[in-house]
Amino acid sequence: MDESEFRPISAQPSAPVKKDRTKLIIIFIIILLLLGGFFLFQRANNAPEEDVTEEQLVISTEEPSPTPEEEKISPTVAADEEEETPTPIPTTGTVSSRFELNVQILNGSGEAGVAGTGQSFLKDLGYKTVITGNADNFNYEGATVKIKSSRSSYLEDIVGDLNDKYTVNDETGTLGSSSEFDVQIIIGS
Repeated sequence: MDESEFRPISAQPSAPVKKDRTKLIIIFIIILLLLGGFFLFQRANNAPEEDVTEEQLVISTEEPSPTPEEEKISPTVAADEEEETPTPIPTTGTVSSRFELNVQILNGSGEAGVAGTGQSFLKDLGYKTVITGNADNFNYEGATVKIKSSRSSYLEDIVGDLNDKYTVNDETGTLGSSSEFDVQIIIGS
């Protein structure tokens, strides 16, 4: 046997160790990219949504749908002339004045503009929230007042205000406690 073949490991000449840093750097960059992608993904999933919308209380104001007859007698108003009316917010608790009540005036005569005239009249007196609409029919006579029982202490004042312009019926009605209006006035012929 040849002696050169069986040399002890320590006796063999050491081969120069070539450090391959390129592979190490590539592996390091890949690990960093993976970690960075993971953290960005986590951040995107845990971030609060930017398009947060607030919930709003929406109260519908139901009006009877107009019949073909009503459409003929309804006045036409240009879009730029329309006045925005505030949406009634049910009053709760104590009210210090009749002017703070949510009032609905309904046209019960079929004559165009009756509810709008009543609205202007009450707003001129100082009522803040007055909404108009059409009554369930056009056969009403005089002015009919309906009021929530919790607001009945203001009935005499409201009737007194209306008596300056309208003939108010002696009979009054009661609105349900769930009504969005405190007072409903139906103006007939």
